Amino acid sequence: MNAKITKMNRIGIVFILILLVSFFSGCIDTPEDNQPKTDFTFTTLEGVQQNLSDFYGKIILVDLMAVNCQPCMYQMFELKKISENYSHDDVAILSIDVWIRLGETPELLLEYINAFQQQVNITLDWTFGVDDTVGSIEQIYAKNGVPTLYIFDTNGNIYYTKVGYEPYSTLKGKLDELLNS
Repeated sequence: MNAKITKMNRIGIVFILILLVSFFSGCIDTPEDNQPKTDFTFTTLEGVQQNLSDFYGKIILVDLMAVNCQPCMYQMFELKKISENYSHDDVAILSIDVWIRLGETPELLLEYINAFQQQVNITLDWTFGVDDTVGSIEQIYAKNGVPTLYIFDTNGNIYYTKVGYEPYSTLKGKLDELLNS
C-alpha cells in the first residue's frame, strides 16, 4: 500500500510541476519576444514602396505568406471573405510574401497570384507585396513560419497575431471586436 501511495504522490508531484511550468512559461517574455514591433516597408506588385504606417487610421490585417505555401493559399479564401464583408475604408488587407525577396523579382509573386486566381476563379482585391532583399519583415514578424497573421488597430498597435491558418470566423470575431471598441 505504501508503495502505491508513494507512486501516486510522485505522479501527482510530476503533474503539478508540469502544470506550473506550462502555466508560468506563458508569462515569461524572452528578450526576443519582448522586442518592440516596428513599422516596416514592403514593395507592392506595382513596384511602389509602402509602409505599414501608410495604412494607419484603418484596421490592418497583415498576412505574411509565401505563394509556394499550401496553407497560405488556403488562407487566401478566408481573406477573400474578409475583403467581401468589410469596407476597404475600415479594414486594409496586406498580403506580403516574405519568402520571395525583392531582388528575386516581385513579378514571380504576380505570376503565382494570377495563376492562383485563375485556378480557383476568384479575384484577390487587396494589396500584395514582397519583403525587402534581406527579409526584414520575415525576421521580425514571421520568424515562426507562414502564414502568420497580424491584426493592427488603427494606431498601428498589434491587437492579434496567429501563426498558421486562421478561419474566417475567428478573423471576423477579432475585426468586429476592434470595430466595436
